[in-house]
Amino acid sequence: MAKIEGFRIRNFRVLRDATLGRLWNLQQAEPLTPRTVVIGKNGVDKSMLFDAFGFLADCLKSGVEEACDSRGRGGYDRIKDQVAIESIEFEIYYKEDDNARPITYELAIDLDASGRTYVQKEWLRQRLKGQKNGWPFSFLVLNNGKGVVWKEDTEGRQIDEGNCPLDLTRFIESILKGEDMEESRETGIVELEDKRRLGISTLGALKQHPRISAFRRFIEG
Repeated sequence: MAKIEGFRIRNFRVLRDATLGRLWNLQQAEPLTPRTVVIGKNGVDKSMLFDAFGFLADCLKSGVEEACDSRGRGGYDRIKDQVAIESIEFEIYYKEDDNARPITYELAIDLDASGRTYVQKEWLRQRLKGQKNGWPFSFLVLNNGKGVVWKEDTEGRQIDEGNCPLDLTRFIESILKGEDMEESRETGIVELEDKRRLGISTLGALKQHPRISAFRRFIEG
């Protein structure tokens, strides 16, 4: 059974920087359990934690612009921390089942030059098979609606997992800078038509990306 072991929320309403549970770079923290209780006095904004997940589900179903306006949220300017300069950011650390390698989903939402809400960044990371330490491998990297996705087989395994780019850091930097990228047998170039919709919403509808599909269904639920 899929479960969230930890999450981080930045600049969403009053949650300027809140972390609960375990993250890929906080392995010493205790993971969240299937039954987690949030306790606090009235008026301390416990409901904001739950609305954050409702917001993500709404982003998947209708896009980030509509999600900001729905359920009485009042738009991006109302839900973003007014003091913070940075974008609204979410990080979710989850496992598809007890034996699966954890997956990290990172999302950043901001305003574009025209003042409309858009998806600034989306990453999905997972350590390679046998990898115990170091940075997880990014199998989906989107920046401003453009990037790459690593191709998978029908069981969700990356094709040629061991044949990653020799200089992965430089490769990802070229993506973030919007430089031309060359599609290979292991990767596919992605360019979304609508930067206000999540990449996992579009790619998660395709059978050739089973890990993304599984995560999309999990968040929608």
